[in-house]
Amino acid sequence: MITYPYSCPDIRDEDVRAVSTLLSSGAYLSQGPEIAAFEQEICAQTGARHAIVCNSGTAALHLAYLALESGPTRGLLTTPITFLATANAAVMCGAPVRFADVDRDTGNMTPETIRNALRDNEAAAAPAPLAILAPVHLGGRPCDMPAIKALADEHGLAVVGDASHAMGATYRDASGETFEVGSCAHCDIAIFSFHAIKHICMGEGGVLCTNDDALADRARVYRNPGIIREPDAWLSPPEADAPWYYEMHELGWNYRATDLVCALGRSQLRRLAEGGDHRRRMAAAYDATFGSGFGTMDDVATPELPADKRGHAWHLYPIAVNFEKFGLTRGAVMRALAERGVGAQVHYVPLHHQPFYKNIPHAGLPGADAYYASTLSIPMHMKMDEAAVATIVQEIQSVLRTGN
Repeated sequence: MITYPYSCPDIRDEDVRAVSTLLSSGAYLSQGPEIAAFEQEICAQTGARHAIVCNSGTAALHLAYLALESGPTRGLLTTPITFLATANAAVMCGAPVRFADVDRDTGNMTPETIRNALRDNEAAAAPAPLAILAPVHLGGRPCDMPAIKALADEHGLAVVGDASHAMGATYRDASGETFEVGSCAHCDIAIFSFHAIKHICMGEGGVLCTNDDALADRARVYRNPGIIREPDAWLSPPEADAPWYYEMHELGWNYRATDLVCALGRSQLRRLAEGGDHRRRMAAAYDATFGSGFGTMDDVATPELPADKRGHAWHLYPIAVNFEKFGLTRGAVMRALAERGVGAQVHYVPLHHQPFYKNIPHAGLPGADAYYASTLSIPMHMKMDEAAVATIVQEIQSVLRTGN
């Protein structure tokens, strides 16, 4: 039995009340006021001008790429250390995908790895036309967005920030000014996921944030099966006074969220700051306990901290383990930890290792391969405390030293 899961949702009485109140109110369960209210609150949280809530993070990515006209002549450059959706949503648009390497310690793309990937792509015999860059804030650690945006501007690339792990994260520019991830200060679009174990839990859900009015308008149409209800945009208007009428000019998708999940999301959003503080305390407890408990065990590394320590959202706490030095496989370590009640996970199988993506040309991704070889995500969630951290570290230490 897993006593300490690597992650779990934080559902409280106020969340249950928010949903049950809506259910018993006789209000709309779909396409009602909860959606617009939630979007306004996301804008207030992030500072973005527009928020388009949808039914998953994958849908948010697809809407982002559609809005930016991704397709056969507008390809995507992204990281291989991410969930499948970051690349899959571009393939869903018919766009070619290429990978940039990552920093082997953080798992994040950097301006240097992006520059190298762009150079290598240009030197390829049949380079894919790239138009969109999608950095991923892995585990809640923000990428260097000011530098990445400057590089993207040099090459005429749009930037989609995949912030699925990074709700509530912040970063600083060279002058020391702080920016909220999702403000879109250094990207065209940012997306978040509201999956069951994310900072805001809606079971499934997502949101696209942007400051660009035209991108927001396109995303809203694509989210709602391509339906256009504004008379000024109609191409074949019917007779006068036709309140039922609508048109479809392009293919769209039903990516709409419901009022039910948005009521839950609104309740969860009120605790975002509390959740961020708690996760930072757990990360600090891990850092201190690993430092004191492992002593000379140099083949285990805690996550590298950004310059702005409070900017990390800590969706994950991934340690790096030299499994070979311990004479253990990662699978054996995970099974031994599970027998001791400690859950663990790996984020992620690199996309260039996936059969679907293995034939994508690249000049080598040593940082991604090194990161993947050593990473192990250990418990990080709202139901932990310092005592749990101490126990988890003790169990990890015991498994690595004894092998069982």
